[in-house]
Amino acid sequence: MKISYDPKADALYIKFQDGSAARTRKVEEGMLVDVDGGGRLVGIEIIGMKGRIHIPELGRIVLD
Repeated sequence: MKISYDPKADALYIKFQDGSAARTRKVEEGMLVDVDGGGRLVGIEIIGMKGRIHIPELGRIVLD
């Protein structure tokens, strides 16, 4: 799993497995889910993180 945050876009991305997304589905406003060709979850993008949760170090998040 890899978690990254883009402060300019205010977007958090959680990647669960290697591979590329075949489709992106909008779950709700500001939340997108990427799935591969077999329908398996690849990652989740959450846009507008600062409005959803307050974490002072949010801009420093990068986990492998």
